[in-house]
Amino acid sequence: MATITGGRIIAVEAKRDKTEVPRGMNMNVEVRDVSANKDELSVEFAYTVQYKENVATMKITGIMQAKEEPKKAKEIARQWKDEKKLNDEFAEMLMNYVSYAGGVAGTFFSQALGLNAPLMLMPIRLKQLSGVAQMQGPDPKVSEKDKAA
Repeated sequence: MATITGGRIIAVEAKRDKTEVPRGMNMNVEVRDVSANKDELSVEFAYTVQYKENVATMKITGIMQAKEEPKKAKEIARQWKDEKKLNDEFAEMLMNYVSYAGGVAGTFFSQALGLNAPLMLMPIRLKQLSGVAQMQGPDPKVSEKDKAA
């Protein structure tokens, strides 16, 4: 199992286009690149928040670094390069990292623009639906079994 070893935010772009109060927000994560060097993985990402109805946009670009067994690291990078796919375990870890890093950086910039912080407070889980992994956000009815995990 991969372990996050570090990361950093490279750039933040934030712009408010309207003075009205946003009616919610959409968040999107774009994986731009995945590379491996022996047991080290590096993932470049962009985290975009679109405040509804085109009130504001925030884009946070960064890098997550992780360690994995060399053979698995090479396979993760190869699968990304060839198929633009990540295995569920690695993708779940990445989405949670990006959500946390984006929320922390986004909080600072959203306050300056008078916007709500782009926070997702619950962990992201990938769930299999019809054989295809789907990202699942927080469920307010979390079972005791899931809380213990």
